[in-house]
Amino acid sequence: MLRLTALSAIALYTAAMLTADLTAQRGERRTGRQFNDPEFEHFTIERGTCETDLMRRGEASYYVLLPKGHGDDANRKKVYPWVLWLPGFGGPGDFAQRGGAKILDELRAADKVPEMAVVVYRARSIYMNGESNGRTEDLLTADLLTHLQKKYRLSAERQQRAVMGVSAGGFGALKIAMRHSDKFGAVAAHSSAILPEDPAELSGMYERMVSRMLRRGSLAEELGDPIDPEKWIEHMPMGIAKSKKPTDLNGLQIYFAAGTEDNYGFYPANEEFAGVLKEHGHKHLFHAVEDGGHAWSSRKMRDSVRTSLQFVAASFAGQDAIAATEKLLDGKADGAGKKPGDDGK
Repeated sequence: MLRLTALSAIALYTAAMLTADLTAQRGERRTGRQFNDPEFEHFTIERGTCETDLMRRGEASYYVLLPKGHGDDANRKKVYPWVLWLPGFGGPGDFAQRGGAKILDELRAADKVPEMAVVVYRARSIYMNGESNGRTEDLLTADLLTHLQKKYRLSAERQQRAVMGVSAGGFGALKIAMRHSDKFGAVAAHSSAILPEDPAELSGMYERMVSRMLRRGSLAEELGDPIDPEKWIEHMPMGIAKSKKPTDLNGLQIYFAAGTEDNYGFYPANEEFAGVLKEHGHKHLFHAVEDGGHAWSSRKMRDSVRTSLQFVAASFAGQDAIAATEKLLDGKADGAGKKPGDDGK
């Protein structure tokens, strides 16, 4: 098999993300399959739907890990901090089935995270308005938040909400948090699909492929057809970081991790993103996971979810989550990642 360059891998992944938008109906049927709920010591799983005019089907699906005792009358006045988790194309079941929920339960047992909830958005998405599913970004920053906070005892305070994601969901989490920093106090992302700031880098056959997909879908309203560089940059994390002042992000706490052996070639792009954040004065922590692969397929990247959950827990506690996580990583005995600060934060 030919080894892809980082640029060609990024271009392929961009095309894959847009292809997924065109096959969303089939994807929704796949993600609609019920998985067997794992049993946890400290959490229960509940599925739900949010009725909304923002989605073409009139609803959006999710599942939520709730602290045991959430529904007890004794806790009726209690409000919980919570995470909105955005999955990659592996599917929304990955968090529950491939280690994320187990790690959350273990951390709660060790009192390393508070009683908190994790809501997993049940769709394969590129996290933009104009998808064939509907206006996904608007859904995740408006109707879904309102629905969840009414249905469950979840905090409506920005500092008690975080957005997390993996792969395409990592891209979505960073993009949405930075574009809507009034909604979330922290963001943590894994193996993020950081795309080129300049759409001209999608050259040759990849550029033609993306153009065809834009014409067949409704993303052209968001990105233009051909792609408008100014519209494109508004949705790319590197472009957002360059366009905003640190004060524009309202103290958003930013953590992201990438494996040095990411088979999609996203490590260099994540490292470059860290450099852009530093250059423009945005406080952040980038964790380079030595020998880590991509997303849930890599044990080291799965293990890094343990770090990111403690990062958001520190933010919920009103701490400097970056400083707390630097100490956490410095104390690791396995040397799984570069020492924090190597990115030049």
